[in-house]
Amino acid sequence: QLFWEKRLQGLSASDVSEEIIKCMELPKGLQGVGPGASTESLLSAVASALHTSSAPITGQNSAAVEKNPGIWLNTAQPLCKAFVVTDDDIR
Repeated sequence: QLFWEKRLQGLSASDVSEEIIKCMELPKGLQGVGPGASTESLLSAVASALHTSSAPITGQNSAAVEKNPGIWLNTAQPLCKAFVVTDDDIR
């Protein structure tokens, strides 16, 4: 499925006392693309890409993905704009 992250929207992780765990903050340079892009779905996509692939994660390199993600989508990359990780991001 192209937009599998959409199935996870609205779901949250909780701890043993059933308190919802707050979503972590992503670096400002990491921005989602595609239909209904949210921080939670972007986090799921990046985490999945890190877990399932040994290839570098660069994001969607084509600007056309904004117009029609169903056609211009690079399925090997998460649904985010192309990005570069800086030393400040690591800190």
